[in-house]
Amino acid sequence: MNRFTSATLATTLATTLVATLAAPLLASAAPQRSFVLEETTVDDVHRAFAAGTLTCEQLVRGHLNRIEAYENSGPALNTLISIAPNAMAQAVALDKAYRKSGPVGALHCIPVILKDNIDTIDMPTTAGSQTLADDLPISDAFLTTRLREAGAIVLAKGNLDEWAHGGAGGYSSTGGRTFNPYDLGSPSGSSGGPAAAVAANFAVLSVGTDTLGSIRGPVQTNRLAGVKPTSGLVSGTGVVPFSLTFDAAGPMTRTVADSARLLNVLAGVDPEDPRTLAAVGRIPDDYTALLSTDALVGVRIGVISTYYNANNPVLARVLQDLEAAGAVIVRGIEAPQSIRNLSNQFYQLISETEFVAQLADYLWARRPEAIVRSHADVYAAALRPDSLIAPQVLVRLERESTRGTLADPAYLSAVAFAPAEMRAGIDFMLADNAVDALLHTGASQLANFSGYPSVVVQAGVEANGNPAAIQFLGEPFSEERLLAYAYAYEQATRHRVQPAFTPPLTLKNANECLKGGWMRSTAPIFGNQGMCVSSFASKGR
Repeated sequence: MNRFTSATLATTLATTLVATLAAPLLASAAPQRSFVLEETTVDDVHRAFAAGTLTCEQLVRGHLNRIEAYENSGPALNTLISIAPNAMAQAVALDKAYRKSGPVGALHCIPVILKDNIDTIDMPTTAGSQTLADDLPISDAFLTTRLREAGAIVLAKGNLDEWAHGGAGGYSSTGGRTFNPYDLGSPSGSSGGPAAAVAANFAVLSVGTDTLGSIRGPVQTNRLAGVKPTSGLVSGTGVVPFSLTFDAAGPMTRTVADSARLLNVLAGVDPEDPRTLAAVGRIPDDYTALLSTDALVGVRIGVISTYYNANNPVLARVLQDLEAAGAVIVRGIEAPQSIRNLSNQFYQLISETEFVAQLADYLWARRPEAIVRSHADVYAAALRPDSLIAPQVLVRLERESTRGTLADPAYLSAVAFAPAEMRAGIDFMLADNAVDALLHTGASQLANFSGYPSVVVQAGVEANGNPAAIQFLGEPFSEERLLAYAYAYEQATRHRVQPAFTPPLTLKNANECLKGGWMRSTAPIFGNQGMCVSSFASKGR
């Protein structure tokens, strides 16, 4: 972790923990053992609130303790760039509101980690760049406001590949290197920080952004569930843009049900983001409504053989499991050659041209005090001798500096052709095979070029130990059905496992802590009893 992140994160965490330690304990310092912090869900938390066995203050305290144990010490995952300095004050206020009139909203006191390209008024939004490290946005992002109105606590901001450009494997000049809590390798990018953080149980939910797989890659690598939503379902106002043709913010969670609950809050029409006008009248009342273990019965799932190796033992088992859950599997669907021809050159031309223009628009509109005002400023800063930018990102910034404007004929031709061609190809595969959804692995360009939704769910572990995941791809605004299919598969297979390097924090007394290779921590879990952290989580990489 670089000097900026170490100082900032240490200060905010220390401030928050001081407030935690100073806060008066409830009459019952710890909740009943029926509530387990690790792997908890929105429903688990809200049931504990209703039963009187958990308070918001205790919940936030528990997550902060896990951050203290595993973020900068222990395995030192380095997933976060900043922590909300007033997190405990928010928790106290929400407890008071709950006692007075019940839950504030659908995500009452649910700790959420946002990718650090999503604006927050109480924490810097760095997009992973040192150039924005000391500057606050003028307001919360539209989606951040919706989260707060729903009662959520934006607990922290997650590290990312700088400018969400990908290729750096979870590294930024602001946040340093993030590590995967399963194997201390790469968490994937560019949403690797919030994905690794929620996998390590630093919060209940997280939000990432996806331009070419930046939600779905980290979701697979960190053994989560997630959604790359339909273009326009979630507002991009207050999100540092990469390419508005492809960008989408969405859930990264430990369960499909929690992705659905989070999408309930994130989805919404925003007058400041014209893309969201397409969502008018197309947002269901509740994305959890169709969640059922029987949701796959009779559903026709088309397997895109071009992007699915049915001879892989893990993926072959997926098809068997889907059929056992009642799905009708349509095998051997070939992607039309027209969409296979949509090479990375189209993506680079569109995204890099848009980034130059749209970044400047964002900086002028939402960061009037920032030291950079344009892509040229960003590129110049990246070339300085003291720059810590990743070489992969620097190469892309250099290439972007040579792009034309949004009026360039080559750009206009590409942006008119490639997305439409992808939509036509996907529509053909859906209609020609009379399937309800398409199943594939990888091939991130399918959902981003088309703007269509993709829901990701864990599918087990490959022979080499790497996690496997599958994607359900469907027509625009079909998230409700896709989530139901993923949920039924998830419940039938239960592939999610906790990370080995961030085990539960166990209450023990001082003598027990000294036995068997346990180390003592002074931070409380739900009171001042102290905690023990397994020493294997502290071994060097």
